[in-house]
Amino acid sequence: MNTLLLAITAAALVTLVALLLFPQQDVDEDDARREDERISPLLRGINYLLSDQPDRALQEMVQVARLRSEAADVYMALGEMFRARGEYGRAVRIHQNLLARPDLPDDMKLEAHYALAVDFQTGGLLDRALKQYSKLLELKPDHVPALKASLRIREQSSEWLEAEALLSRLEQVQNTSYRAHRAYLFAQMAEKCLQEGAIEDAGHYAARATELEPSCAPACFVLFELALRGGQWQQAGEILRSLAEHNREHFPLILPYMMKYEDYYQQEGRRLLLDIWQRSHDEELALSWMEHVGASDRDAARALQKELAFEPANLRARLRIEAVFEDEQRPLFARAWRRQVNNYICEQCGVGVKTLRWQCPQCHAWGSMHPQKGDIA
Repeated sequence: MNTLLLAITAAALVTLVALLLFPQQDVDEDDARREDERISPLLRGINYLLSDQPDRALQEMVQVARLRSEAADVYMALGEMFRARGEYGRAVRIHQNLLARPDLPDDMKLEAHYALAVDFQTGGLLDRALKQYSKLLELKPDHVPALKASLRIREQSSEWLEAEALLSRLEQVQNTSYRAHRAYLFAQMAEKCLQEGAIEDAGHYAARATELEPSCAPACFVLFELALRGGQWQQAGEILRSLAEHNREHFPLILPYMMKYEDYYQQEGRRLLLDIWQRSHDEELALSWMEHVGASDRDAARALQKELAFEPANLRARLRIEAVFEDEQRPLFARAWRRQVNNYICEQCGVGVKTLRWQCPQCHAWGSMHPQKGDIA
């Protein structure tokens, strides 16, 4: 049984215990019979939940709500079940009706605010979800789940400054540091400023990111791009060497930035890459370098492979090399495989992606996506 069903089962059990342990006083036989009618569908609903039959459990919980309209915890469980079924509108109405009750206890009011915000967020109504989380945070400023959910929405919407402010609040509430996370948020700000032509701001945010986390590759890429735009080749070389030292796995991703500047690549960058290769013999660097060169000149890629004296040590590397040299007019297996294979995998949750994302699309960790290496599983 999943976590959601466990939570709903717990809510239903609480209601059942309340009915059994705290019955109304001085009830007659008709009242007792009506109370039994309330308990029976609740028992059946719990049984269906434990049997992993959520649709039948939902029918029984609706019946419980009709018979015991004052039980807020029953309505909370019912809202969770509607949301789990994708019926966000019904879940929203249930939680809104709960919040409209003047006698709703404070702890249940917080739960209802949070549940309503989750309804909106799950249904894709992110603006309404943010407003609802804000209402909850006004009541309870240290509500960690609401802070984290708001942070996630801001990141989804590329609102990096607002996300960084929420991250600061989380640090204060949890008394912990999110240096690496903040570095990636600054890097995203830097990339956005660079795209918009705000060069000074781009450099400012990228520098703040690397101060927090020298291995933050996207910030290094922005600084490298700015150095090359300004003709500061020595500074570009220092950034190149620093990234190779602190983040070898993501270092090869700097190649497309370098190769946009042909003069720098031929006169300075190529020499630095060869030096880094001689010291590291990093497989990903060799493969990525050959792929970028081979995209426009396969003969040059063959010459580079010979210069590096690189021989693939596993099937994955062999297929990547073959994909570089296959005839584009008659693509064979390697090129087709290269288009389909996941190139990066998250070290936190294991999800694979074809194109690198700095934030994992599944667990939302920053900087956790790393190149796939070794033999194909």
